[in-house]
Amino acid sequence: MNVGFVSLGCSKNLVDSEYIIALFKDERFKIEKDPSKCDVIIINTCGFILSAKQEAIDTILEMAEYKKDRLKKLIVTGCFVERYKEELIKEFPEVDAFLKFDDYEKMKEIFTSVIGVDFLSCDNTTRTLLTPSYFAYLKISEGCNHRCAYCAIPNIRGRFKSVSMEELLIEAKRLADMGIKELNVIGQDTAFYGIDLYHHFALSELLEKLDELPFTWIRLLYLYPDEMDDKLLKVIKNSKHILPYFDMPVQYGSDKILKAMRRPTTAAYLKERFDMIHTIFNGEEILRTTFMVGFPGEEEEDFNETLAFIKQERFDSLGAFTYSREEGTVAYKMKNQIKKDIKEKRKDEIMSLQADISYQLNKELIGKRYRGLIIGKDKYEYLVRTSFNSPDDIDGNIYLKTDKKYKVGDIVNIEITHAFVYDLFAKDID
Repeated sequence: MNVGFVSLGCSKNLVDSEYIIALFKDERFKIEKDPSKCDVIIINTCGFILSAKQEAIDTILEMAEYKKDRLKKLIVTGCFVERYKEELIKEFPEVDAFLKFDDYEKMKEIFTSVIGVDFLSCDNTTRTLLTPSYFAYLKISEGCNHRCAYCAIPNIRGRFKSVSMEELLIEAKRLADMGIKELNVIGQDTAFYGIDLYHHFALSELLEKLDELPFTWIRLLYLYPDEMDDKLLKVIKNSKHILPYFDMPVQYGSDKILKAMRRPTTAAYLKERFDMIHTIFNGEEILRTTFMVGFPGEEEEDFNETLAFIKQERFDSLGAFTYSREEGTVAYKMKNQIKKDIKEKRKDEIMSLQADISYQLNKELIGKRYRGLIIGKDKYEYLVRTSFNSPDDIDGNIYLKTDKKYKVGDIVNIEITHAFVYDLFAKDID
């Protein structure tokens, strides 16, 4: 039986897909990339914002077309289903089963019934990696306790729930034994880890144990600045493998809008945290963030404060996105919704500013040397990742031109030679 998978959305969703795919790893199944050759297709959807919902709908419609030929069963799961299952059942009769998160506990029984193959003896406790052989994600938590006014994730994924440290260490050791070089620690709110199980922030304790394993790099993603305590920063500073890479969703630079967003911080406090990171890591740190524009009630003065904030902080990597009005959130009913053209104009203005900052920061890297990880190759150049660019295509690329022969996953030493707005060129110095 040929089985196809489509995983949409974020890296956290990807991990869920890896556990689902593990059910199909015995000899009865073949994982097939070509949907026209599939007997079963499973779609893991995202439903966070409007664009993600539209992508989910388009994908369902596209895959449903294959039912006119070979495809026998189409199954859909993920965040989109969690939000709209009843509506989807009515709109997409071509789909044989919609699975919400509560259904995951009985997924074997559901698949056995829908697909007609016995899954009860299948093991999906060890996931089947969908990432390249050199890196993997470690999802340490689910859900979120924050109630930001614009965000539907707590409604979709529920309250914050940590994975036990014992379970995570078993999984991390398995990944290390597989030869994974880069471990990316993820969650909706990674700095909050442990509060539900251990009654205190326990991320620093988890990292100390992970640092004992033979990874080349350990990278943290999705840290709330107000939850990063001194202990966590010291653990990162004194570690062997943990990168001083701080991915922090700032969202805005005006106190008025931060308060309206129900963010638990102020612009002044954020600056204090950034200054502390700069002091501790003395230029070795990487600060990455996202900003939202067009939140209800945003005025020109608020936007200008945000531009000034970005100019002052000079983030190494920054992404901007427009506010998406999501039903079930506090902001959905707020007055003074911003027009689409204004939102797009402000997003473009932020990204233009960041392009200038990025180019200046990249030029400062010329002549600096780094350890790099070979992640791809075209006809003329290798694609390299270093400590300052993550695997999610946000931080720009590094291109290495060399006569030496490398394979994907090799560790190399490089020197930056040329800088562009987002991308860099390098030479090897082995």
